[in-house]
Amino acid sequence: MRVLWSRISHPCRAALWPAALGAAVLIGTYLRLDQFLSQVLIDDEWHAVHQVLQRTPAAMFVDFGWADYSIPLGILDWYEARWFGLSETVLRAPMLVCGLATLVVLPLYVAPRVGRATAAVFALLLAISPLLVIYSRMARPYAITLLLGWTAHGAFVRYQASSHGQVRAGMAYASATSLAVWLHPIVGPFVLAPLVWGASQLRHVARDERRQRLLRLLWIALPTCLAIAALVLPPVFMHPESLLGKSGVDAPNAGTLVGVWYAWLGTGSTGALAICLLLAGYGTAGLWRALPEARTGVLGIALTLLGVMVTRPAWSFNTATLARYLLPFLPLLLLAVAAGATRLARRVAAPPTRARRVLAAGAALLPCAALAFESPLAPMLRYPSTQTNGLVFYMDFRPAKNLFLPYTEAIPLSPFWQSLAGEPAGSQRIAAAPFYFESYNWDAARWERLSHQRVLPGYLTGLCVDQRGGEVPQSPLFDFRNAVHLADEQALAQRNIDYVVWQKPYVQTSKGKPEPIGDDTARCEAALRAKFGQPAFEDPYLIAFHLSRQAESSPHAQR
Repeated sequence: MRVLWSRISHPCRAALWPAALGAAVLIGTYLRLDQFLSQVLIDDEWHAVHQVLQRTPAAMFVDFGWADYSIPLGILDWYEARWFGLSETVLRAPMLVCGLATLVVLPLYVAPRVGRATAAVFALLLAISPLLVIYSRMARPYAITLLLGWTAHGAFVRYQASSHGQVRAGMAYASATSLAVWLHPIVGPFVLAPLVWGASQLRHVARDERRQRLLRLLWIALPTCLAIAALVLPPVFMHPESLLGKSGVDAPNAGTLVGVWYAWLGTGSTGALAICLLLAGYGTAGLWRALPEARTGVLGIALTLLGVMVTRPAWSFNTATLARYLLPFLPLLLLAVAAGATRLARRVAAPPTRARRVLAAGAALLPCAALAFESPLAPMLRYPSTQTNGLVFYMDFRPAKNLFLPYTEAIPLSPFWQSLAGEPAGSQRIAAAPFYFESYNWDAARWERLSHQRVLPGYLTGLCVDQRGGEVPQSPLFDFRNAVHLADEQALAQRNIDYVVWQKPYVQTSKGKPEPIGDDTARCEAALRAKFGQPAFEDPYLIAFHLSRQAESSPHAQR
């Protein structure tokens, strides 16, 4: 790419890098903000909310919980609920900030080391990465720990490189590392890997310098480990069952180790995967030499994988779970792909004819085009699409391997949803009940795709149940905008709800056995009929109540 770059005048080169970075950041920002405010809280996002409902900060500080949640985020959520009311946006704001910061920080950091052309392609790959998009929009700590993890590696390299700014770099490493481990303990091996790397390199140092280097390493290692111990040991000793109960259960298998590559690269296409892996292999050698963080990072990923294989945490056989545990590898992989693409572009551009320059630009952008083609982000960009944090979207980007798809498609489907497709997209708002925070029992993603209308959870709490998982009480502590309490007529009007839909109980098949779904709330049907009157639509699968005064003249009134 340098040959191509050298043919561009200096003023153009000076403007091209910020323009390329700016374009990538804009694309990434758009993908992360698209319908962000309307996303329904789903799946593991509820773990912290359940903690806020049941525990105090003091109790959270000493327990990881049976269902995984991030202790510091749970404590923060508890206080936010009391300061100004907890909403979906408040829950997700820290992740969104870190996800957006990653788009800028990582390319700017690597540009002086790998070149601006490689950094520009890297920025675009970060922008369109489905996992990074999803985790930037999800109330889970992964976007935060990803940024903190690589910040720790960068700070350690700076600490080791020179005495200038050493104290600040050491404090940055200790702070980023301890906070990352507290947020999500599985990243411990990754963020502590620089210390292991630094210790291993002492054998290459002259004997008269070894003592000084060891002391420098201890000056950063001791406060880091003490901070981690102060934050992590209380829950380990107070409630060891929270960790032990989730260990020794599952382990990655051969299919998992293949599937994570599709997850990291964000594609269901084997062709796109092959292109990117070939480019990554082509660019790895130069990256290894130019970027010390690549070496400590690879060690951290290896240690994390070893930790997973030894502890065998629950669900680690799932592609999505293992890809999340090893998420810091994703930026490094994309950077290797970018380095390979720009190295290929340099080869194509020599000698620098006009045709070769065009081909070189195409070679540099080849991985971006391959991954953008049939990107799994496309279904999430439909309007409306408010369930995109559900596992059905990212459990496995290969449809044939996504076990949630056949399970959710087996949920009985009423023609009511297709009947709404004739209305303008997003013109109807449907509150559906009963809501299940486990997305494999909540078919709203398919309902929205078929109806082109927005579906909100309709909470039954306060109408026919006192409290159920995946619902919050009517309280100033909670200000959820993407759900509605069916008992609250004012809230129904404020949310502009057109229909209240009741999904009738049904039988699902799980592991070859029949599993009744909805029996626990079956009694609520009578309460809904009493409150909303004559349904506008009913079939064996659902009941739909039209909330307008013209319910009788509704085009869906026939049964």
